[in-house]
Amino acid sequence: MNKNLVDKEIIHLLEIPSGSEDGFETESDVENEKVDLWNEYENLLDEPNIEKFEKLLSEQFNVETILDDKVEFPIFENEYDEPHTSIETNTTDLFLPSTSSVQPKTRTLPKLSKKKCYRSKRTNLLPPIIQNHIPIEIKEITWSKDNFPPVDTTFLGNSTLADDIMALETPYQIFKYLFTVDLMQHICDETYKYGLQKSLSNPLKMSTDDLQKYIGVLVVMSIVNISNVRKYWSPYLGNEVIKDTMTLNTFEKIRSNLHFNDNTLETHGPNRDKTHKIRPVIETLKNSFSRVPLEEHLAVDEQMCSTKARSSVKVYMPNKPHKWGKQSEFRNLNEPDLGSSANVVVRLGRVIPKRRNYKLFFDNYYTTLPLLVFLKKENILSLGTVRRNRLKNVMLLDDSTMLKKPRGTYDHCVTNIRNTDIVAITWKDTKNVNLLSTFAAIEPVTKVSRYDRKLNKRVEVDCPHIIKVYNTHMGGVDLLDGLLGRHKIKMRSRRWYMRLFYHLLDVTIVKNLGHKRIQNQKSDNNVLPLMEFREQLALTLCKLGQNNTPKRGRPSTDIEIGIIKKGKLGTKQKEKAPPKEIRTDRYDHWPVTNQKKTRCKKPGCKGFTFSKCGKCNVSLCCGKRLECFTLWHTT
Repeated sequence: MNKNLVDKEIIHLLEIPSGSEDGFETESDVENEKVDLWNEYENLLDEPNIEKFEKLLSEQFNVETILDDKVEFPIFENEYDEPHTSIETNTTDLFLPSTSSVQPKTRTLPKLSKKKCYRSKRTNLLPPIIQNHIPIEIKEITWSKDNFPPVDTTFLGNSTLADDIMALETPYQIFKYLFTVDLMQHICDETYKYGLQKSLSNPLKMSTDDLQKYIGVLVVMSIVNISNVRKYWSPYLGNEVIKDTMTLNTFEKIRSNLHFNDNTLETHGPNRDKTHKIRPVIETLKNSFSRVPLEEHLAVDEQMCSTKARSSVKVYMPNKPHKWGKQSEFRNLNEPDLGSSANVVVRLGRVIPKRRNYKLFFDNYYTTLPLLVFLKKENILSLGTVRRNRLKNVMLLDDSTMLKKPRGTYDHCVTNIRNTDIVAITWKDTKNVNLLSTFAAIEPVTKVSRYDRKLNKRVEVDCPHIIKVYNTHMGGVDLLDGLLGRHKIKMRSRRWYMRLFYHLLDVTIVKNLGHKRIQNQKSDNNVLPLMEFREQLALTLCKLGQNNTPKRGRPSTDIEIGIIKKGKLGTKQKEKAPPKEIRTDRYDHWPVTNQKKTRCKKPGCKGFTFSKCGKCNVSLCCGKRLECFTLWHTT
């Protein structure tokens, strides 16, 4: 045959001639044959007939055709490997057409049960949602050197604490107000469920009292730092409060089984919650914190929860003291897209009451012109430092000119965007500082003291009013970081949500301290230090409802250890009253005998006694004047 075919020959070869081998005249006949065949199969499914079904299969698959003797079919000698699949298929027989010269051969496909299995990547069950959000950008901006118009900054909100919060007296009561009993019960239920998933025969049955003691032990560990956790139960380096609260085995079992959410819930897909493991704790604390009224001045800043545990929300920030940690951002699709950084402020600002003239402060990472316009429309006044490249056509002295000016030089300009007056100010301190505001401006200008290296003395320089307002109210998040860093739960864990849980506990305790200080200021009491606040909370969590009776079992070496300690203690330490919750819980308070006569610690009693409370470890009259022991534990 000629390899170079003309057009007519190609068309002739492509057309199906009449009387072809397949017996079909046109393509429509092929489709009709398929429909008829399908109808026959449906009839067989409705009314099963084995003989008719076998006859139909033989007619479809046993087709006699003429084959060339030279035709060779590949023989699969070896089994092949495929990626793992969970779909099981049946073995299929391949029937070769029968001829006079070629014997029919039967070949079966490789069995899927012998395939090598590979770990497949988890795929998203939900289709990705493509959202092409373009951040709002203000293109035309006109600046002027006019004075900033006055703004009514009268605060119309209510920042006083409610009566139920003011009625909370002790650190334990404030802690239970935020870290609720319902949350503790939920954690116990999820821990038991997780224990069943790990071991049906021996799950961890934890009560709310056990969880409370576990948290108390964590708070004690944040005050007394030992690098090795097990050393807290050491006979020489151990802590007596921790050893009396729970054993090491109990602590480690709770630590390994502690869980906060159901693992069986579906958490895959592009819209999954990355903090699903600890979401109930976050939501409960968020609702508890929202019951406390906001103050007039609020600050927004980033915070790092330091950890190197594997997680999709872990970030690396080399300029931070803790370079590895957790960072998360959220945005509501019903709100405008102001950019990735400004959206964080919008997200956190949802809890701020509108039309109350709250003042919101943030740094140059968040500050943009669209953000200030959006907040002003919500009647939230804002102020923040700003990066110079975010201000288009601004009529301020450039950085090179400001560096040549003396210290204290400032410049300003004003713009109006969508009926929102915004002032931009630059001020030279050690470096140039740029700020944007919708309520504070230059006036009144005050004097601040700065050290002059050339004159080798402190001098007075001009300072605009906006600088003073920003410095006064912007350090709230930094203060929180400082309080968290002094006494932090440093328990390490490979599970990232455990580290986040410890961080939330620290934040809750610092929040409790803030409430306690507000109460003390209004009642003219002394401000409670952070360490003493943690100490009272830890003792209450550990000893509340604790049974101090001796345990059954093999005798311990407490006597021998006590003899060793007796030679190193020296003078007796001063007695200290326990927290009110422990003193008045009416549980396991028994009088014991002192070897020496000491003064009764009940207020108003000046007598001496040989008795003391074994749980409170406080000397009290017990005998003829039994009322001292009774009143101490009931009032």
